[in-house]
Amino acid sequence: MYVETVTRHPSSLVDPYLKTTRAKVHLEELREELSIFKYSKPYSISTEDDVERDRFRIKIDSHEIPDKVSLIVGDLLYCLRSSLDQLVWSLAKLNVRDPKRTQFPIFEIDNRETRRSFKQQTAGIPAYAVSIIEGLQPYHGPDAAAIRSRLLWRLNALCNIDKHRRIPLHSSAQDFNFPKVRKSTIALIEFHQGNVVSVPLRCKCDMTLDPEVAMEIIFGDISAGVGCSFDGIERIYNFVTDSVIPRFGRFFK
Repeated sequence: MYVETVTRHPSSLVDPYLKTTRAKVHLEELREELSIFKYSKPYSISTEDDVERDRFRIKIDSHEIPDKVSLIVGDLLYCLRSSLDQLVWSLAKLNVRDPKRTQFPIFEIDNRETRRSFKQQTAGIPAYAVSIIEGLQPYHGPDAAAIRSRLLWRLNALCNIDKHRRIPLHSSAQDFNFPKVRKSTIALIEFHQGNVVSVPLRCKCDMTLDPEVAMEIIFGDISAGVGCSFDGIERIYNFVTDSVIPRFGRFFK
């Protein structure tokens, strides 16, 4: 079980780091829940004799992922997004008695409206801190694909989804093999879309219906252009905690 601990940081960074510390608790809980799900063999197997094509087909269907997994990842991402917003409020507090409407801006388009919103959200922040935040903006990517690969863009996109509904989860068999099948039969296996494999009908008796299946779970929504594996979620956490927030420690010494 993961034990929550808090490392001491410069006084005005305590709150942001409390949020990332809480995010770590959710991250480890998510890791554990996914491990339980994957090792439960969360799939079913069906077969079909395709006489017309002389193939024996095996299809692997994934089971539904527990609802709590969506809730855990939503809480994790909220803590990370909140840590950035609290960071900006702390920076503004250096110059403003009671900062209003501050937040950590994350934009994918650089235009007049973006610049106006950026200025409002960072009002009162030291100029050099503003330049650091501006340098982190996803819109510096050379194209749409690069912009959407930026970790802050992914964090923001997933959080926006979570504001309105549970973050969609998708599971699929990323890799599967049949360890008891003869090598001569393995060479004849064909892989198809939809987690389907097939062999010639004459090899049907060689196939075992207890394959080794490696499941992959993706968090996100294709229509929103964002999808992350657990490793992707962990990279977002590490980026916020180890790369973004520490850049501003100099302002609180």
